Amino acid sequence: MFDILATPVGQLLALIHRGLSTFLIPSSGPAWALSIVLLTVTVRLLLFPLFVKQIKSQRRMQELAPKIKELQKQHKGDRETLNVEMMKLYKENNANPISGCLPLLLQLPVFFALFTVIRNFKTDADAQFGLTAQQLREGAVAKVFGAPISAAFNSPGSVLDDLGAEALTVRIVAFLMVIGMGASTFWTQRQLMARAGTTDPQQVMVQKLLLYVLPLSFAVSGVFFPIGVLLYWLTTNVWSMGQQAWVIKRMPPVNLNPGKPGPAGDGKGPKGGKPDKGPKGGSGKDDDKGDGGTPKPSGPTAPTGAATTTTVGGRTSGATPQAAVSAAGNRRPSGARKNKSRRGGRR
Repeated sequence: MFDILATPVGQLLALIHRGLSTFLIPSSGPAWALSIVLLTVTVRLLLFPLFVKQIKSQRRMQELAPKIKELQKQHKGDRETLNVEMMKLYKENNANPISGCLPLLLQLPVFFALFTVIRNFKTDADAQFGLTAQQLREGAVAKVFGAPISAAFNSPGSVLDDLGAEALTVRIVAFLMVIGMGASTFWTQRQLMARAGTTDPQQVMVQKLLLYVLPLSFAVSGVFFPIGVLLYWLTTNVWSMGQQAWVIKRMPPVNLNPGKPGPAGDGKGPKGGKPDKGPKGGSGKDDDKGDGGTPKPSGPTAPTGAATTTTVGGRTSGATPQAAVSAAGNRRPSGARKNKSRRGGRR
């Protein structure tokens, strides 16, 4: 199967390499390394519509999350009926929980097809997979960071001697690429899971399997992959990170709690968007008044001479603070006026 797919992959690699050979040395490492990188970009561009479809399907799954939880409560303990109802729900809303894995699964055949091609990069190779014998032989000794793209971590010393490479250099480069490949695969899959919104236990199990098992399997099997294949997968993961950030920025996740108050600092109060009340005693009620009928200041003191609204004795005026204080000081208590009137009457 992979031999059949290796021919179109090899032909595309040869086409890209011929284009780069117009301004790069055909047998050089940069020419072959860039050929693999551009092959990766071409494959990802072809899969881009599927990636957009994947994001849209994840958005629909997020919208269906409340209904799925409701079905799980209704048919708790009845797995068969639950599966039937969930499949019906997916069909009615044109949602496919498996679509989140399609781009990754479609990359695997290309990955192993390229592995088949580069495995035949040898110093005594014959023409095959759309590549000439000269291209296969030049590609075998082309180096990336001092390691031939056809060499692997576990390549025997005799093969490395034939390629003119040092075992330590090859193993260091291969080890760093394997670690980078496994870590980037884990991170990319984790970001996809975080935005998928899947609540189906079976789908969650599949996604967790892809999250942990796939990076681990690549890390373990990476010692058998040639440097060129590791470069392909590492480029794929870096591209996926950028593409994922770009698409998700333009297709933000669905807000399943539209009535939920915004975070602190958005201008809304702590409960349902109500404004925050000031400190106690700052509402201007009668209990804020002092013993002489003069109100206590609530809030910051206005600058001297600034117009403000002041409440004195239950009346509101727009005078300056000095005028308000003078009025309050000149106002006599009503009891004093009554006593003066009585004294005047006795006289």
